Amino acid sequence: MTPSRFISVAVPRPLEGLFTYRIPQDSPEKIPVGSWVEVSFGRGKTHAFVVEPEKSESEIPKDLEISKIKELGSLHPEVVLPEDVLKLCRFASDYYQAPLGEVLNVAVPAASLGLRSKRQEAREKDWDVARRTAGKQAKVVELTSTQNECVKAITDAASSPTDSSAPFLLHGVTGSGKTEVYLTAAREILARGKSVLLLVPEIALTPQLHERMETGLGVPVALWHSAMAAGHRRDETAAIRSGKIRVVVGARSAVFAPLRDLGLIVVDEEHDVTYKQEDRVRYQARDLAVFRGKIVGCPVVLGSATPSLETLERVREGKYKRLSMLDRVGGGQLPAIEVVNLCEEPRIHGIQAPIAEKTLNAIRDTVARGEQVIAFLNRRGYASSLICEDCGDVPQCKKCSLALTVHKKSRLLKCHWCGYQEKTPDVCVKCHSANLNPTGAGTESLEEQIPQLLEGIRVLRLDRDQITSASRLEKTLDDFRQKKADVLLGTQMLVKGHDFPSVTLVVVILADALFSWPDFRAAERAYQILTQVSGRAGRASHHGRVLVQTFQPDHPVIETLTGKSSMEDFIANERNLREVLSYPPFGRIARIRVEDEANAKAQKMSEALVQGLGTSGGAIQVLGPSPAHIERVEGVFRWDFVIRTKEIRSLHQAVHQVRKMANDKQIEILIDVDPYGMG
Repeated sequence: MTPSRFISVAVPRPLEGLFTYRIPQDSPEKIPVGSWVEVSFGRGKTHAFVVEPEKSESEIPKDLEISKIKELGSLHPEVVLPEDVLKLCRFASDYYQAPLGEVLNVAVPAASLGLRSKRQEAREKDWDVARRTAGKQAKVVELTSTQNECVKAITDAASSPTDSSAPFLLHGVTGSGKTEVYLTAAREILARGKSVLLLVPEIALTPQLHERMETGLGVPVALWHSAMAAGHRRDETAAIRSGKIRVVVGARSAVFAPLRDLGLIVVDEEHDVTYKQEDRVRYQARDLAVFRGKIVGCPVVLGSATPSLETLERVREGKYKRLSMLDRVGGGQLPAIEVVNLCEEPRIHGIQAPIAEKTLNAIRDTVARGEQVIAFLNRRGYASSLICEDCGDVPQCKKCSLALTVHKKSRLLKCHWCGYQEKTPDVCVKCHSANLNPTGAGTESLEEQIPQLLEGIRVLRLDRDQITSASRLEKTLDDFRQKKADVLLGTQMLVKGHDFPSVTLVVVILADALFSWPDFRAAERAYQILTQVSGRAGRASHHGRVLVQTFQPDHPVIETLTGKSSMEDFIANERNLREVLSYPPFGRIARIRVEDEANAKAQKMSEALVQGLGTSGGAIQVLGPSPAHIERVEGVFRWDFVIRTKEIRSLHQAVHQVRKMANDKQIEILIDVDPYGMG
């Protein structure tokens, strides 16, 4: 009788450990690691990933009863997890304290296996790039000497395995031509028969960069992001695995793309917080990109005009190499930045947003010259809340501890956290007064009121309420580039990667809204966003101007932005503060969240876990527990505590202890190692 064979697989569920199955007698001689199988799991079936070589009966743990081990279902011997991707997933599982099956599900989503389509097999598509880019002219750019030096450093590193393990920080001011450096380096890497991965922080940026890469490189380029249609994801993933596609442009999950012979990884806008996944597997794509570069021995380029403090510290320590591009291409100048003190400047009355007369006049004059304006306000909707001026009642979300945002066009009050909405009332639900007043500004009210203040001004809005698809995004951006509008207003979607030659004025409606994030990175993030949005002005031959409206003109971020303080001093102050408090990059932290529909129970469970950690010695410090910044979301109360240590090993030991206690006490917890945003 043929000896029984067994295989351990990772199941795409939030469950610890691997699960063992019996291999059918008539199966192939070898099931390759990195392939996938179908298994019975619980009351149903699911796909699972083969992550270890098969075992004999003698290798099965003693606590497993052989007769009760289920048999595998269908086998799919194609390797969907190349060795480097599997190593990356194992690292992510260990570092972020997440089940391996969950991480693998991010790396190889069901759609890429054809499990979300009517047909599982990938279609053989026409990847003829000449046909796809017909009529599109590749932009011919002569690089500056500085750009050429940066390209040479990157491509030399790709030729030298000893140097390739040190990532590069490509520190270039807005408009300095970082994308051209990426393109030129990518051409050289492709010519050597290698592949290229380019990460961008927002799905919204991928279509325009995809087209630029495809026309500039002359090869097919795959898109990779969570919003792709299932069939398209299946077909493109198959083409990447086969080597027919050697360039991928994508958002954070593209760090797991199964590219062959990876020769270059680029992380554009490396400082951007959207590289951090905020649910399920809470990984940081930038940091995983650096680790993947080490696995395969290829250079990793981290590009930014406003590098993160973590990356700057790695440069200071000599672990990363800095490449600097401190001038705009074509001799363009950085815009002049002026502060509009809203405490002193006369303001326009009778509108939602605080707009100074000086700001309104600047918009009018800019448009009169045939130039364009960008207006940035980091809040969507018409108003931040609706208040009864007789009794003071403010409608709250029924599921979250938040005031509802006013949306005037749809006559709805909406929660931007859970999606709850209700009709805007005509009278106060408490005192029945009709004296209801929307307070606080949003992009929708700006869109309505700017044309009222400036007759004939044409306005387009760019926020997540208005932009509901990639096609709508492209149309809005194209319309603005073609000067079908004078003012483009919006939220952080405005900040990243857009180049509008006719924009000479950028207005920050209220900088103060950026200073109050519940996070030790608040000042750094505010500086990054304000610098990035300011960089949209004056990117062609015209000189740019930026007006920053604020009630806090002496805030350190404002003083740094305007040049009263140097960026070096700002970074040094932030660095010193974090070093004293043992916050990253000088200490390591993890946030543990306990949730329950009963507030008292969530509090009690989190207190029990903290009490258990109190016996673990002095290597760690525990902050909390306390209610989360937004205490209740979708009807669930949230309590947090933070573990802080000097070293990652101590942090992992403490988190492992919490996981064991939570498992013993049957408490569900959410673990976030290296959290972004403490709320």
